[in-house]
Order: sequence, then C-alpha cells, then structure tokens
Amino acid sequence: MDPPKPSSSPDWSNAFTFEPSATPATKEKPAQPTAVHRSRYKRNSISKNAEEARLKRIELDAEVRRKHREQLITAKRFKHQSETLITDEEESEFDLTQNDITKLQSNLESHTRDVRLQALKDLSKYLVDPPETLKQFVIGGDCVKILIRFLTGTDPEEQLQATSCITNIAAGPKNICEAALQTVPYLISFLDVDNLALQNQATWAIGNIAAEGSEYRDLLRANGVLIPLVRLLDSKDVNLIQTVCFALSNLARGPDPKLEEFFKIETDKVLLRHLENDEMSEVVSEIFWVLAYLTSDSDAYTSRLLSGGLVPLLVKHMRPLLPHGPLALPLIRTLGNVAGGPDENADELIKQEEFLKLMIEYVQSECRAVKKESLWVMSNITAARRSEVLAKVISVGFIPILSTIATHTNFDIRKEAAYGLLNIASHGEEYLQSLPHKDLLPGFLEFIRSQDTDLIRLGLTYFHLLITQVPSSRQLLESLNSIDAVESVTLSEDQDLKMNASRLMDLYFGENFVEMEGMDEASGANVEGDVNGQLPEKYAESKNDTTNQEIISRYFDFGKALKELRKELKKTHNSDASSALLNLELRTQIPGNFNF
Repeated sequence: MDPPKPSSSPDWSNAFTFEPSATPATKEKPAQPTAVHRSRYKRNSISKNAEEARLKRIELDAEVRRKHREQLITAKRFKHQSETLITDEEESEFDLTQNDITKLQSNLESHTRDVRLQALKDLSKYLVDPPETLKQFVIGGDCVKILIRFLTGTDPEEQLQATSCITNIAAGPKNICEAALQTVPYLISFLDVDNLALQNQATWAIGNIAAEGSEYRDLLRANGVLIPLVRLLDSKDVNLIQTVCFALSNLARGPDPKLEEFFKIETDKVLLRHLENDEMSEVVSEIFWVLAYLTSDSDAYTSRLLSGGLVPLLVKHMRPLLPHGPLALPLIRTLGNVAGGPDENADELIKQEEFLKLMIEYVQSECRAVKKESLWVMSNITAARRSEVLAKVISVGFIPILSTIATHTNFDIRKEAAYGLLNIASHGEEYLQSLPHKDLLPGFLEFIRSQDTDLIRLGLTYFHLLITQVPSSRQLLESLNSIDAVESVTLSEDQDLKMNASRLMDLYFGENFVEMEGMDEASGANVEGDVNGQLPEKYAESKNDTTNQEIISRYFDFGKALKELRKELKKTHNSDASSALLNLELRTQIPGNFNF
C-alpha cells in the first residue's frame, strides 16, 4: 500500500514558512532519552507568607538547577549513533570534498535503484557528523529537494532511507534542522501508513524537530501532529511506543508547552494505561519522560494525573527501574514534580507503604544522577508543611542517611542532602534539635569555606539556625573555630553573602539589631506611637540624643512595618528564630554603606 501524499488542504507550504534568521542560530541545550524536564522546587526562605515563600523558591531554584539537568543527555537522536561502531582504523569524522558531494548527488539521482539506496544510506551516515561541504549541500543545495522526491515516491525502502536522512538532518544544529521543516507534511502523513518501520522513523524525525525550539513545536502541533502520534500508542510494537513517547516528551517541552492539547485528547489516560500493563524498563522509562513534562507545568494537570491513579503506578515501577540507573531518572523527575506541588501531594506519596523505603535505596544509589535527583525529591518531601509527613520521614531513618551524604560525598551531592536537612530543621526547634550537629557542623563549615555561592548560603543558613535556636551549640561552634569561617565570607565580592556573614557575626557576638518584641517587653514602650505618629521621646533619646524628631518619625513608619513582618514570621517560627530572621531580612533591605 502506497503511503498517502499530502493533500492540498491544509496548505502546508504556508504553514511551514520560516524567515531566515538574521543572526547566528542558537540551539537549545540538547537533552537525550533521559531528557530534561522542567523541574519545580520547593524550598524554605524568609518571606512574608508561606505561598510567597513557595513561589520564591520555585523561581530562584528552578532556572539554575534546570540548566544543570539539561546537560544529562541529548534530546535529539541520530539514526546511526548507536548502530555505527567506529574502530581505531576508521575516522570519526567524514572529510568529504566538493567532488565527493557531487558524486553523492549523482548517485542519489541514479536510474539504478541499488545505487540510489546505497547513496541514501551513505548520506544518512554522513549526516551524523557532517563536514562543511555536506552542511552546505543540505542548507543551500538540492539535498532536501532530492529527499522529498523519495518521500513522494512509491518505493517503501527508498521512503524509509530518505526519512532516516531527514531524521539526522533534524538532529543537527538549528540552521540545518530548519531545512527539514519542508518535509514535515510528509512525515505526518507517514504516521498513518501501514508500514511499521516507516511510522517509527517518521516519528523519530518529528521528535528531533520538536526538540529544536518552541516555534518548531508550535508548528507541529498547529498542523495536527498530536492526534496521529497519540493514536500510535495503541500499537503493540514496543519500539514504536518508545519512539512515540520520545516525540511526545519533546513536544511537551518549553516555557509554553500548551499541555491542554495533550489532556484534551486524553493522552494522560493512554499513558497511565500503559503503566498499568507494560513491564519493559525501556518503554516505562520513555512513558515517564512524557509524564515528567506533563507534571511540570501546572498543579491542575498534575492533580488530574493523581486522580487517574498516577501515584500507585509511580511506586509500582520504582523497584523494577532502580537497578537500571539512568532509566529511572524520568520516574524520579515525575516524583519530584508531584512532591513539589501542594503539600497534599506529599501526603499521597507517603501513604504508599513502600515509597519512603524505596527512596532510602534511591538516595543511596550507585548511579550519581539517580542519587542526586532522588535527594531533590526528598528535599521537596521534607519541605511539605505536614507533621505526619515529617514524622514518617524521620521514622524510617532518613536523618542519619542524609547527614552522612551531606558530609561525605562530592559537594553537588552534599548540597542536595543539605537542602533536605535544612527543610527538616525549619519545621521547628524539636526537629532542629534532632539533627546530629556534631557530625554536621564540620561539613557545613566546609560549605562556608568553599567558593560556591549556593554552598556558602547553605552553610550560613545552618550557622544561623544554630546560634539562634540551639543555645547549647555555642561550645561546639567555638571548638571548631566556626566564626573564622563566617568571617572569611565578609571578604567575599558577593555583596549579599558579605552582608549576611556580617550580620551573623553581629548575632554571634551579641550585637543584634533592635528587636521590636524585646523592646516592647523590656521598656513597656508603645511601638505603635502616639496619635501624632511620634515614637516616645524616651526611645528617641536612647537611640541618639542628637537625632532630630523628623528622622524619629520616619523610624516610626519603619518600625510599624517591621512589626507586621515579625507577626508573619511568628506564624511559622518561634520567637528567637523570628527575631533572627527579621534581622537578616531587614539588613538585606538596607544599603551596604549604612552603619548602625
């Protein structure tokens, strides 16, 4: 059966018109089968309320940490990457002269079928790492025009080999990938042909095009690629299922993934059905990559997936995927996205009897990426404002495990464990006291002495918690010369770190900024002021006998705002911690050249 040719409706030529770029094309970070998938983070920080804190954590953490995850693997795949073995006797790069390109073109246009097929296979192989002459043949020559003649022909084998070439063109840089856009109508039409190999190859090419950028994804979606792709998920062929999920995950990427289109055609239900029935690790892994994207954009979509039974299916596949290292990454990413949503999501996860037990194994995985991502999941779990969640986390033994990781591995892994520990500590003095500070402090001091700003911030945060909420820690701090480490940060070129370190030294040596509540209780002064908006004269004189009344009046407005902020902080922190956090927040807002 011959594959259908694109019809005159819709007008594909208009749909896929791209203006040449006036500036050098930039390419998104590649991301491979384990492709990286937008993450959402849940951290604790000083904010006016819990929701603001959550949004702030997401905004600050997501961008930086997502960039690191985008380097795990490539989102585009070449046809011959895993099939072609390059030995010591072979060159890894092809050096094609212009005469070679001319001969290649002649063979592609030969009247002999075997010559044409061999030329197509050679072209596909060369396109994995094309020399400059071949790039020009693709961008400015007749390469794609010749390939389209094969796509519109009647020979299935030639169509397949030509589609393989398109797959590798689409896997190239943006200026090369753009040349493949004119083949999109043919690729989409191949999704409905009765030819499994051709369906698979066309899907592969579409996945590569979708990985290139949001404008490419928009055009693919606008021209109806989703419905035939999702329809292919009904196939019994596991290789095709994998490739379809690869394409779908790339279509769901980006800052505006338009996930409503996926849910409108019930892609979620089809994927969940596969998770119920499929056992092959490679297939399950690809399905979870799609779900990692579908859970990364909106709590509403995640909620729909949870209502459909996602959580038990996540836990069901945790044990089988654990020995497979990187194949477990999309499952972990999906877990992290779920845990990074409303606190109720963490409740749903820990209700699964095996979840926390399996997470203990995941955070101790021999696979570095799995270990790091799993620690991120636990930092989201421990950030949930649910006492029952934290109680279960502690009861299964996470504190000693996180403490060991936070002090005995590489810094990037230690950092992830430290987030989890600080989240536990932020729940109150009871939890902070439960941490093994004698073991943890040396590690956090190493953070402070490092050159990594994130690590330094974590170290300073831990130091701040100790001096404000663990009175008995003073002797331990002194025995390790902790203040010397903090003092070294006052020389940092990073102004935020420099100021925070200075404030912590003030706290350590008892030079605290005026604490509003303490002033109320000690002096009985009315911080609200009198009806004229003036602070009591006694307080004004105690600050500075020469300060004029106009400046004191301004202090009144400032103090009133501080009192409101303190009231918010006390909702989630005890009195001492609220005072300390208020000091830190206050000094962040005051110019560095201001002297108290």
